[in-house]
Amino acid sequence: MKNSFIREHLNKKNGFISVEELANSLLVSKKTVYRMIKDKKIISIKLGSYYAIKISSVKKLIQEVIV
Repeated sequence: MKNSFIREHLNKKNGFISVEELANSLLVSKKTVYRMIKDKKIISIKLGSYYAIKISSVKKLIQEVIV
């Protein structure tokens, strides 16, 4: 119940994405996304056991990789 509330309020419209959504978008495993969070390559907010990842930090990471 708590996780569904968090997902509902921290969604793409508010500039956040879940670990699973990012993993699916980048075609990587969730473990890889957790590693990017740990290595501070992307910005996230931890609420309990749920991570909300800032979409702008993902865009920045992708731009750095492309350039």
